[in-house]
Amino acid sequence: NLNNRKQENMNLGEKQELTAVKKVEFGMYLAENPEDETRVLLPAKQVPEGLCIGDKVEIFLYRDSKDRLISTTNEPKLELGGLAVLKVAQVGKIGAFLDWGLEKDLLLPFREQDLFLPYKEMTRKVNAGDEVMVTLYIDKSRRLCASMKNLYDLLSKDSPYKAGDEVEARIYEFSDNFGT
Repeated sequence: NLNNRKQENMNLGEKQELTAVKKVEFGMYLAENPEDETRVLLPAKQVPEGLCIGDKVEIFLYRDSKDRLISTTNEPKLELGGLAVLKVAQVGKIGAFLDWGLEKDLLLPFREQDLFLPYKEMTRKVNAGDEVMVTLYIDKSRRLCASMKNLYDLLSKDSPYKAGDEVEARIYEFSDNFGT
């Protein structure tokens, strides 16, 4: 429907500032501009105390368990194009589900998993309780998903460290060409 296509212009997977445009029993509808017909729900339990029509509020836009666009004032552990280490909450038939700080866990499809075990010289799929480095992307169904692949270009190349510093780190990749 046309309204769903218009909503796609809002920034799925990102924090953004929207305007409160309509109060309803189950929450507040938000829009980019007060005159926009395109709106997204901020559920009642997420509405900050004192938020009034016309006020701006910072939200994160994602999809709920029924695949509808929804907003939240909760802070996600990962935004579109970013990197984060997230804990695997559970593994299901289509992949793993990661705790990313929101009510609905984030899907890490099996095809996007690649956990290298250097001490066994092998890769395996993730298990519940694992902590994995992932990025967030929008899949072909317009849903947010996690991936463990192609993270190298997202890693920071600016280092605040100097020779002799002790650091705590996470191993991302092993290579015969350049090491760890």
